[in-house]
Amino acid sequence: MSSMLAADSGRAMMKIYHGSSFALAGLVPAAAMLPGGSLPIDVALGVALPVHSHIALNFIISDYCPKAMRGPTRAATLALTVATLVGLFQLNTKGEGVTRAVKSLWKA
Repeated sequence: MSSMLAADSGRAMMKIYHGSSFALAGLVPAAAMLPGGSLPIDVALGVALPVHSHIALNFIISDYCPKAMRGPTRAATLALTVATLVGLFQLNTKGEGVTRAVKSLWKA
């Protein structure tokens, strides 16, 4: 649990962070080029985006948050990450999917 709270430390988290960077570098253009949605790409985006953001936000917390506030701030960040994962999972399984939802923003 502590590795999820301090997600900017540790070798495994750095590998996940860099892996998610490479995944997003391929997934975002692929999602943009496909005419409709693709469930595998939507699911991958629904995991890669929140995980990558969670680790990146922990870097910001380490750099800018006072030490006394890091624990609560990291816990709140983890809660928001879990809520985002659940929301994107719902969008991908019961809704139109991440790709179609984002594309519909440009059409509106």
